[in-house]
Amino acid sequence: GLWSRAASLPVARGSHTAAVVDGKIYVVGGAIDDDEVGVVVTDRVDMYDPAADSWQQVAAMPTARVSHAAAIVDGKIYVSGGLAESGQYSDALEAYDPVADTWTTLASLSRAREHHASAVVNGKLYVFGGYSSSAGRMDLVEVYSPASNTWASAADLPLPIDESVAVAL
Repeated sequence: GLWSRAASLPVARGSHTAAVVDGKIYVVGGAIDDDEVGVVVTDRVDMYDPAADSWQQVAAMPTARVSHAAAIVDGKIYVSGGLAESGQYSDALEAYDPVADTWTTLASLSRAREHHASAVVNGKLYVFGGYSSSAGRMDLVEVYSPASNTWASAADLPLPIDESVAVAL
């Protein structure tokens, strides 16, 4: 029931995502404040090892972005959507393999979006809602199969949502 201080993240950021694989925390992408140029969208990924109380920078994402989602499938971090530095909404799906320290670009979402949620159920990645300037707030649900690298549609949400979180129970 107590909080304790741990090593600080090497580069402060917001609008990132985080995931845990094999007891290590991965902080992925986000926005970094730069005194000279302002806010910078980053592809940076940092891994925290609680046993060593230390951070290590690992392989960068292929797509720098903010306001994306992440979920774990079979020990890999699947990162979807977000907003790129150019201001374009992303439809990218990329998977990080912590063992190989490599990223793989996979089949794209049907619609680019940010501020969506993702969760894994029965080995499949579900992506819920989100936002884009062309579609607004979305009720769209998509399901990704890692085995076939394909997306399928699922029943829409009852209401459009964005800036949400999904958790599989």
